[in-house]
Amino acid sequence: MIGTLLLVALQQATVAGVVRDSTDLEPVAFAHVTVTAHDSPTTARTGISDRFGAFVMPDTPVGKGFRVEVSAFGYVPWIQSYDELPPEPISVLLRPAPIQLEGVKVSVRGRAGDPLALSRDAFVVDSALMRTLPTILETDVLRATAISPAASAPSDYASIPYVRGGTSEGTPVLLDGVRLFNAFHLGGFLSAVNAEVVERATLLAGSGAESLHIGSISGAIDIATRDGARDRRRASGSLGLASSRLSLEGPVGESVSYLLDGRRTYIDGFTRLLETAGAIEQHAPYFFQDGHVKVTKDFGGIRRLSVSGYINSEALRNFDSQETKTLELKWGNAAFSVHYRDRLGSKGILDVTIGRSRFASDLLGLGGGRATYLNGVLGEYEPPSDTLLSGSGSMSEDRADLRLTWHLGRATVTTGAQATSFLGDHAYDLDRDFEADDGYFFSPLDLKERRWRLAGYSSVDVGLAQGLSARAGVRLDRFQGLTTAASPFVELGYAGAWWNARLSASQSRQALSSVRNEEALGASFLAYDLLVPVDAGPVPRNTQYSVGWEGSRGGLRLRFDGYSRSLEHLRLPALGEKPITAAALGDPSLWEVASGTARGIEASWSWQADAGVSVLGSYRWAKVSRTVGATTYTPRFHREHEFELGMSYDRGASSWSARTSVRSGQPTTPLEAIVPVERPPFGAVQFVPLGGEYNSGTLPHYVRIDVGWRRSKRVSWFGGGTVVPYLSVANLFSLPNVVGARVDRQGADGEVKRVYLPQLPMIPFFGVEFRF
Repeated sequence: MIGTLLLVALQQATVAGVVRDSTDLEPVAFAHVTVTAHDSPTTARTGISDRFGAFVMPDTPVGKGFRVEVSAFGYVPWIQSYDELPPEPISVLLRPAPIQLEGVKVSVRGRAGDPLALSRDAFVVDSALMRTLPTILETDVLRATAISPAASAPSDYASIPYVRGGTSEGTPVLLDGVRLFNAFHLGGFLSAVNAEVVERATLLAGSGAESLHIGSISGAIDIATRDGARDRRRASGSLGLASSRLSLEGPVGESVSYLLDGRRTYIDGFTRLLETAGAIEQHAPYFFQDGHVKVTKDFGGIRRLSVSGYINSEALRNFDSQETKTLELKWGNAAFSVHYRDRLGSKGILDVTIGRSRFASDLLGLGGGRATYLNGVLGEYEPPSDTLLSGSGSMSEDRADLRLTWHLGRATVTTGAQATSFLGDHAYDLDRDFEADDGYFFSPLDLKERRWRLAGYSSVDVGLAQGLSARAGVRLDRFQGLTTAASPFVELGYAGAWWNARLSASQSRQALSSVRNEEALGASFLAYDLLVPVDAGPVPRNTQYSVGWEGSRGGLRLRFDGYSRSLEHLRLPALGEKPITAAALGDPSLWEVASGTARGIEASWSWQADAGVSVLGSYRWAKVSRTVGATTYTPRFHREHEFELGMSYDRGASSWSARTSVRSGQPTTPLEAIVPVERPPFGAVQFVPLGGEYNSGTLPHYVRIDVGWRRSKRVSWFGGGTVVPYLSVANLFSLPNVVGARVDRQGADGEVKRVYLPQLPMIPFFGVEFRF
């Protein structure tokens, strides 16, 4: 018996390697790896490459030789036989699968992957899939994730999605492993991350398993940028309606690559030209710009080092036509990270990430100016000099994360340690003319708080008999000056021949609160958020139970998820008398400790055919509530039903796409009556609306259809490349969707009635992308 066991052990080994694209040597994640021994063809070990293309498969039968098969969507399968185990990790180079292009077969990278097939925990959107959706201004990474049933954008003006009844402070956006604050431009309309450099965006809806190291109460959006090309120097970018972008990449020697990109809007310059030409009365003095750089060093095999940096800035200077008041707002964002990976022994992988991110803003509003005109000609003019609002704010996070992944036969063990320091420092002051009840975006606040968070976490993923599997783990957090708490998760799964199912429970905590008041109407138009550590316990907590099923047959894949979520110890404002006109940004130190619930059913499906047709859709039913004091209500951002359907068709060099969104109306307070009220001291009569139960009514339903077209053309310029003109139309039929309602009075003696505030009208977008 001992001799037999020894013989079996000698015939097993750890097979490790890295999967890359054969053209630019970019790591290929989610590739399926199968190892089969020559003398035991019925016994095979399988695995999947991780986010950096690496795979480690311990206790693999190699016998007198073995065969390795690797497959990934959009690539030709790779097969290689070995007589003995190589001394170094196996290098797998996948060749892009040929596709038909204007009658000629060519091999190109960038076929869209299936977001349902890549991860059982997440919705994964790769860069190619982003381009199969109609463009809104330009290709947008955050808007692409909103096609997941777990994500829901609060309005057309905000690209950042809310996840399963949570809000933005509970769903951090990570860029190469560090938090990116306010990851958007144009008030939330456009993602701040250039789609040209994104490898994939992963929407994590839960708090266990893959989300354990994040430590948030409502999932996360994890954006990974690609490495620079290592085959040759390349240039790519686009010229769009509102901005242009350019990226440069290439090798430095044999083992180093770089990726550099920048983007700048020309809204200010373009509208200035229109103003000069007399086409518009006043230009829009707004601009944004951003830049990103990444340098990657490969030491061979699994070992690698990458450094990533990001920076952006925005500014708005607005004034009325008489220049009697001004508003100047400047803000900017920066993130920096260093990641190192190495092999630890034959079965372990070590990942170390350190980083820092920071957001800063400055605000100044002046009033009191005076201008007199005679026959349309400016006479006397006194510039504004009274300070009506002013302030500055910043938030920063320093992070260090060490993670060890250990592959042990049928089990994978992940253990990590993490330290973060968060500083929130916000001070804004307003004159009485801009008080919160008048509906201005800011209210006075003065907050400064720093908190350390130290954490250790560990999880195990083990395969059991008869297709069963189990995952379990725990995260232990020390919130400085507040509490120490354990957040566990557990999952039981089953995998059949063509379907699998899972049942899980998880808990998570964070010590951050937001100054956003989601019930204010202004929150639907501006997505900016300012965070600050909570000043006292208890810390916000999420407890979630979920069940899921997914299956695939041919090109069709289905996924169903049900969940029940309990949010506790939130910081929310009391509703007050006029919540709709309250300031969107308030002081959470004055708010109440509140709670919330969310439960729902999600369905998603994807279908891809060889004829160039692909379909991706989702449906979600959910109930969401918030409880502040004795009042329980449905938050204004929530929609009970949401249906999304994206379709694309490729024929030759052209592709057509369409995206349909059908949603139930957001909650609103019904208008019961309008009564006259006499105001002292002169007895003036003011008409006051009286509402029913808060948010017990519903706004009209939402329907929007976006369409897009693009065509790829090979050119010989600059040594050869491709040029892709694109055209899209948002809200094709200009359907009258609304985001909110208010009571308005037309003139001194006019009718008092409810006025709906519109979402996006029909807007065309066009531009051209290029790659050389």
